[in-house]
Amino acid sequence: MNIKERNEKAKQFILDQLAMAGQLNEIDFDNLPDLKKLKSLTQDLIHVNSKGFRGVVATALTGKFLDENYDYLNDFYGCKPRPVFENGIFYAFREMKIPCGKSDPLNVAKNVSVLDENWAKGKKPQKAAMAVVSLLRIIDNERDKAIRQKIINYFFFQLLSYSKESASISINTLDETFLSNQVVASKLISFVLRYPEAGTTPQLVISKILSFIYDRSSINVVGGDESVFGTNTTSKKPADIWIEDEGEVLNLYEITVKKIDYKRLDDSIQSLIDTGCLEKPILFICRMPDDINTLDGHQNGVLTYNNKSFNFVDISSFIKSSIALLSSRQIEALLSEIEEFVGSYLRPVKTKNGWNEIFSL
Repeated sequence: MNIKERNEKAKQFILDQLAMAGQLNEIDFDNLPDLKKLKSLTQDLIHVNSKGFRGVVATALTGKFLDENYDYLNDFYGCKPRPVFENGIFYAFREMKIPCGKSDPLNVAKNVSVLDENWAKGKKPQKAAMAVVSLLRIIDNERDKAIRQKIINYFFFQLLSYSKESASISINTLDETFLSNQVVASKLISFVLRYPEAGTTPQLVISKILSFIYDRSSINVVGGDESVFGTNTTSKKPADIWIEDEGEVLNLYEITVKKIDYKRLDDSIQSLIDTGCLEKPILFICRMPDDINTLDGHQNGVLTYNNKSFNFVDISSFIKSSIALLSSRQIEALLSEIEEFVGSYLRPVKTKNGWNEIFSL
């Protein structure tokens, strides 16, 4: 079959599995061998913020459907997982409102073909990675075709259940008239620091704030609506967010709540070179001083590294100062847009509950 047909078959396989799972109930799996273990494994790999682990399982099962000789445990990349996921599974997940990103399994597989304890070691959370290995081994070792299919059904049943659980959570809608701008700032700071989703949340919040600061000007804020799925080097972006005027890049912003090391700076320099932005000013919005305490030689929030100046500012201070520039109308619109982001089926249950806890009045 050609590539397009293969991708369509991958998508249809996932749709069929989810449709089948949607007709089942928990009681339908009572006769599965070692159901307690299966329940624990699927809980560990599905109910985590990282979507990549369930993406690996879905890709492995789809690859096996496309080619019965495919050995997902020892040659995961043998099925060409990127097009299978990005051009097949991804669209099936989006159609069925299963939380996912564009390249989920590739972000955790990291070009390692053998899925075993060595692959799982160091993954975050490691428990989720080991659940992937254990579940795929159970499926691979099961000789009874009916039982094997039922185990697969159970994975998709739990995936669908998780999606329904997430969709059922209502998001607190705020009446901002009862909140001063600095109370809003304080709550947003708590939200981005406690529920960062590997950087997706702080990137979205900072980009929204910048968009409202510049909403009456000719300056556009770019990159903020993209979730953080990988390094900027692979995504061909100069930075997480940047502002431009009539297509000309002005300032670049990297948003993070993780430690910044020299590898991160090297990646940034390479991204700037690749996109022709090496001479543009770049600012890291992070947790100061914690996130830069392994970088030597920074002074007054500036570090020169490999002939490139990097600027650093504290994310909490940035949010407080930026929110102070917004009118009450802008703050109302800002919170409304962030509420929409949090309410999306793509957001994990943990993030939704965190928002409701922080912004409850």
